[in-house]
Amino acid sequence: MTDDSNRLRELLDGKLSPEEIAEDPVLSSLAERIYGSDFLEQVGISRGETKRSLAEKFSEVEGDDLLVEISPDDSLPLPMPDDMPDVPSYDLSDDDVISRSLVSKLTIIGGFTGLTLVIVNLFYGFGNFLGGCATSLHDTCGVSMKLNWLDFHRMGAYDAWGPTGSIGIPDIVLSVICALTIILGFRRS
Repeated sequence: MTDDSNRLRELLDGKLSPEEIAEDPVLSSLAERIYGSDFLEQVGISRGETKRSLAEKFSEVEGDDLLVEISPDDSLPLPMPDDMPDVPSYDLSDDDVISRSLVSKLTIIGGFTGLTLVIVNLFYGFGNFLGGCATSLHDTCGVSMKLNWLDFHRMGAYDAWGPTGSIGIPDIVLSVICALTIILGFRRS
């Protein structure tokens, strides 16, 4: 290891005295950055002295422009518009565009129709349109008008119908599927 890295390790380990830190402007600048300016004040090192000695140390290095980058030659020619590559073209036939827009329109219409049916069944009830169960089967047959989606194939049974306004898991699932269908239709167009 070099002497500088040993000194830095001693600084980090806290083995250097304040005098040793004050003698080396680089170490004092590092100590200020690592431990803060309060640390330098507590050990009795003035920030002005360390900055002056650091500036003097770097002024001893030959060359005035230490931080100036050498930029490449500005005489390089810029590309002209004629040299640029052609814009890629995508050949889409009119049939593809029409069929894709028709499919997306049908998807959107199907999603809105499904969502409307779920809402109508939920708040008004399909029992007002379709024949429900007979009141001789159960007392709730004339009262419960909402069709339970999982029992749609058993419309004659009393447990296929529920009270309007009661939200069930199948209602939520169908609503989400219809909403996603609408979003898919808009994304296709």
